Amino acid sequence: MRVVVFARHPGGGIRTYFSYVYGDKAQKNNAFSLVTPESEALRSLVEPLANVEVSAQSSDNLAILLIALLKQVVKIRPAIVHSHGFTAGLIAALPLWLLRIPHVITTHDVFMPGHFQGRLGKLKKWIMASLFSLADVINPVGEDAALNFIDTFPALGSRGRVKEIQNGIKAESFLGNSVRNLRKEVGIPSGALVLGFFGRFMAQKGFGLLIDAVERLNREGAGKPVHVCCFGWGGFIREEQADIHSRGLAPFFHFFPATDLMAEAIRGVDVVVMPSKWEACPLLPMEVMVSGRPLITSNCIGMKEVVADSPALVFESGSLGGLVEKIRLFGANQDTFQLESDRFRQEAASRFDVSQTSSKLVHLFDGVLVKSGSDR
Repeated sequence: MRVVVFARHPGGGIRTYFSYVYGDKAQKNNAFSLVTPESEALRSLVEPLANVEVSAQSSDNLAILLIALLKQVVKIRPAIVHSHGFTAGLIAALPLWLLRIPHVITTHDVFMPGHFQGRLGKLKKWIMASLFSLADVINPVGEDAALNFIDTFPALGSRGRVKEIQNGIKAESFLGNSVRNLRKEVGIPSGALVLGFFGRFMAQKGFGLLIDAVERLNREGAGKPVHVCCFGWGGFIREEQADIHSRGLAPFFHFFPATDLMAEAIRGVDVVVMPSKWEACPLLPMEVMVSGRPLITSNCIGMKEVVADSPALVFESGSLGGLVEKIRLFGANQDTFQLESDRFRQEAASRFDVSQTSSKLVHLFDGVLVKSGSDR
């Protein structure tokens, strides 16, 4: 089956989805042609995949990007177009409907309260609902994200157009035992507690709350000194670093360049902290649990379904006191939590392996083709 893949922002979770899901053996009979803005990182990521090609890259201008998509679908007439993200799905919906090409939109985000305020907000919501209704399936990447979408657009949910498939990871890549010695690399004292932060420096990820927690813990001086190893990119990293310096916290925060050896970096810290405000269905907690490291995380939307029935230490999203309490609890019982994490690794690998995600996507595609054939 030929599938044209369309994305406006092919970074982060979307880019990883291309690698993990399209590269899985369940997709061996499908060929994917990517239409995206220019991205050398994306080209490098999918280059090893025999069934995935970057067929067209343009600027991220919406009109130019849409023209690139339409040229590709007219050229090869794919069985399905698989759009990723709200923007890509919405701008492609009407043209693909007119061309009678089956269209699946995989959504990687959620709508927060107040998203559609005022008259313009209501108009925007109506337009979005109308365009989403033209797609064959809306495919959120998790149950929380699906419920959020249905709450936002109940009519689409009642028509059975919303079908979630939970995200997944290449579990085998995180089941090793090699450890990166981050303490030695940056000279962290042996008696310190080392937290890990992996992700974008955006308000959504809650990095500011982590700064507040480290400041409180180290200034109160009770327990071990707390250091943070940061592996992230983009967003407001410069502003966050300036804030850290202004508070005199620079000796406790260590910034590392991006790495392709995530599992080793994860195992190089004592515990990974994810103070997110919202998620769709994050991959990082899956990677952490399969890697065998303890996890401290908020209970925000999208996160809570991933960490349910796991050894993760969970605090109320946005609660500084809750985060500080969990870091203290971990520091006082580190060996116990590490043992629980070690015991959970195989279950986590089974629960989150991408083969399940990929197989369900194949079935979803097949169902769309059967239905579109009967409708036509």
